Amino acid sequence: MYPRNLTWVELKEYIGKGGGPLVLPVGSTEGHGLHLPVSTDTIIASFIADKLAERNKWVSLPPITYTVTVPVRPGNVHVPSRVLKEYLRSILEHFISFGQKEFIVIMGHGGPEMKEVVVEVCDNLCRGWGTIINVFHVSRILKDLQLVDTDSDKHAGEWETSMIMAIDSTLVKNLEFYRECGDPRRYGVAGNPLKASPAKGLRYIEAVINYVEESFARNVAHRKCYYNWLIR
Repeated sequence: MYPRNLTWVELKEYIGKGGGPLVLPVGSTEGHGLHLPVSTDTIIASFIADKLAERNKWVSLPPITYTVTVPVRPGNVHVPSRVLKEYLRSILEHFISFGQKEFIVIMGHGGPEMKEVVVEVCDNLCRGWGTIINVFHVSRILKDLQLVDTDSDKHAGEWETSMIMAIDSTLVKNLEFYRECGDPRRYGVAGNPLKASPAKGLRYIEAVINYVEESFARNVAHRKCYYNWLIR
């Protein structure tokens, strides 16, 4: 959350004067191999949201941490779509009811079911309240910018590992395991984390932030709701 010392009075003033969007990070609690924490998606989304808010004098919110996953491991905490739908709607609608008109949602976690939930909730709020909600899926930005081949580097591979290295290198461990591992997919890895570096992570993070800033400025000027994986 940025700023971390925000009081409810300051938040009321920010909304009242139309200070800009509220930035909501959405992650997951999900296994990311032997080398990354189960909170990887949330860490990445939150870091990007906080940096966006800091650079633009916006406010970022605490993240949504438990979302839709495939519950095949103890670390994959699955929330049914109907529950997440109501939860996300309640959070956004709360701020809308106090006058907030603009939102940026940063998704560090996706998948078809997850995206369907987000689109349905945000479409309904945009139509019902005249709200502007821009939703950005981090990996789709990296794909569109041709920085990452997300067809092969899908999960806990080079780009996610690089971003976590750049955010907090102490969170990355056991990388040497993958030099001898015959099938990293057994551990929830699709990609090559051995190619990761903090420098790549910083480059990816900066590219994502720039993309969001430029897209949001364009969409707000046209009073437009937007999902960066959909052509509308």
